Amino acid sequence: MRGLSLTMAGVDVFRATVLGVVQGLTEFLPVSSSGHLVLADRFLFGGEALPLWVDIATNTGTFLAAVWLMRREIAEALAGFFAGLYSRKARQAPGWRLFWLVVVASIPAAVVGLLIKDHFEAVNRPFFVALGLLFTALVLWTTPKGGAKDGPEKVSFREAFLGGLAQAIAIWPGVSRSGTTISAFLLLGVAPEFAARLSFLMYAAASFGVLLLGLKDGLPPGVQPLPLLAMVLTSFASGYLAMLWLFGVLKAGRFRLFAPYVAAVAVLALLSG
Repeated sequence: MRGLSLTMAGVDVFRATVLGVVQGLTEFLPVSSSGHLVLADRFLFGGEALPLWVDIATNTGTFLAAVWLMRREIAEALAGFFAGLYSRKARQAPGWRLFWLVVVASIPAAVVGLLIKDHFEAVNRPFFVALGLLFTALVLWTTPKGGAKDGPEKVSFREAFLGGLAQAIAIWPGVSRSGTTISAFLLLGVAPEFAARLSFLMYAAASFGVLLLGLKDGLPPGVQPLPLLAMVLTSFASGYLAMLWLFGVLKAGRFRLFAPYVAAVAVLALLSG
């Protein structure tokens, strides 16, 4: 049995499972999944900077969780898009507008991601993570409770693009993607639940692009299927539960209460760096 390797480029099944749970719990909560992955690996396993493929593997699970939870909205947007190609009336429906809101919001992150893809690992370290976490804590603490814009017809394309800029900033490790995008939408007067749904749809679109890039580049030598599967399954399950929890937090108006926790993690990261 010693000939059967259970590691994937230095990540065994147990380590992969832990990182998958960390990714799932923190991807949708406003605490930065990338930051927690780096710090969890550092403190629990003494690892160096995590390679980019770990982000791709764990994001696959959370991508599938977002797709499953948002399946109705995704179906509505896709159906609205295809119907709108042939019908002017369909282009007045919410599904058509929702599709294009997500497209517009996805542009900034796609451009930034392609520009810095080859340099991303250089800042995936505790000190840089701490800077991102401090920024996230500040954003969360100053976030308003949102407004009454509770549907795609009430959100402008300008507002969608601004939310996309927030998502682009979150490419920096330690900056929470859900925290910055939801905060941006709340600041623009979007209702809390719809802000979260837009954020999850944007995440699904961005993660689909990351997944395609990962498949195109392939996995590095030494990556084995068992730890990879563990990452995907655990990040899927914990990510789904985290999204359900976040809806409750937003409904209760307690989004900013994540700020002290994020600030404490930032201090821990600075001390460890």
